[in-house]
Amino acid sequence: MTAQRRVTIIALGGTIAMEQAAPGEHAAPGSPAPVGPAGSPAADSPVPGVEVTRVQVANVGSPSLRFEHVRAALIAADEAVEAGADGVVLTHGTDTLEETAFLLSRLWTREEPLVITGAMRPANAAGADGPANLRDAVLTATAASARGLGVLTVFDSHLHLGDRVTKTSSRSVTAFDSVPSGPIGVVHADDVRLVYRPTDAPLRLLAGTAARDLPEALPSVPIIGTGLGDDTTMLDLIAASVGAGPTGADDGPGAGSAQPMAGAAQPLAGPARPVAGVVINAAGMGHVPAGHMDPIRSLISAGVPVVVSTRIPEGGTSTYHYAYPGSEVDLMDAGAVMAGALSAHKARLLLQMLLADAAQGPSAPAAPAGSAAPAAPAGLPTLADLRAAFDVFSYE
Repeated sequence: MTAQRRVTIIALGGTIAMEQAAPGEHAAPGSPAPVGPAGSPAADSPVPGVEVTRVQVANVGSPSLRFEHVRAALIAADEAVEAGADGVVLTHGTDTLEETAFLLSRLWTREEPLVITGAMRPANAAGADGPANLRDAVLTATAASARGLGVLTVFDSHLHLGDRVTKTSSRSVTAFDSVPSGPIGVVHADDVRLVYRPTDAPLRLLAGTAARDLPEALPSVPIIGTGLGDDTTMLDLIAASVGAGPTGADDGPGAGSAQPMAGAAQPLAGPARPVAGVVINAAGMGHVPAGHMDPIRSLISAGVPVVVSTRIPEGGTSTYHYAYPGSEVDLMDAGAVMAGALSAHKARLLLQMLLADAAQGPSAPAAPAGSAAPAAPAGLPTLADLRAAFDVFSYE
């Protein structure tokens, strides 16, 4: 007799756990059931022969999720595998699903699959996609072909690697794709069929740290967008918050400012969440206005790593195509790091993890008792380490 397979479903909320008060009305979190509102088709095991255990971590829209929720889900997933689960499914809102998938792909080291899914339609809406996605995710979590692939996302019968999946539609039930490779496989009937296997294992961060020993929050890394005629106001504020000071850089009339807005820098300079790094969501192959270079150099000189991504959906950043002021060559000469194919939000998470990883290394001794000197800062990753981590996602 074949032993029954076991899967733990961990819920963080999202549309898969939402319902409409009436057809066509707004969707909101429903009953705090792990995989959907009470009485929905997701209430029982979606796959015959698979024993399902449910764990509720949160029941919120995914824009409100924080690293502490992801940490709690990772702890629950780790405990489930220790208890004998063949795989784990994480239900999640779609808005930030790709970020959690990317983050967990840096942390999950088990052979058992960790599969993330969700829904674009509430559980009681016509054509609800949550039950089918959940069924496919549970099937994938028990599939032999999925073992060793790390974190996966299953949506609309397509299987994606956790560090490549990207939300490409805010409305369609086919909401996700993998950039630039496409889905790694499909779920067909009761079978999970792979189209290809990745050649490299994901870069693991904090891999030697038990899930329970992870920090409850990651270092603060804001994302700054750039556009036509953009000035340096936000970069000047961040530079002021870390002691680098405003630069007064000027791209032309009205651009940049030697005097930041009164009181605006104070929230950024608060001691609870000092800025540890910056991601700039740039244009083209990773290009910023020429006037941005001075505040960027100030930040880097002050020990704040600067990573540059591109707002363009495909192609990623370059390292050598252009050498004009504000180009990728100019940025790299200043000590910035190019994000490659990573979006700004994924680049932010990778930088946060690298900063957290470095902070766990040996630190300088604290100031002597009674001394007015501040404690020594936590360790920072070297420029070479940062570039090596992001080069994994470069086409070049």
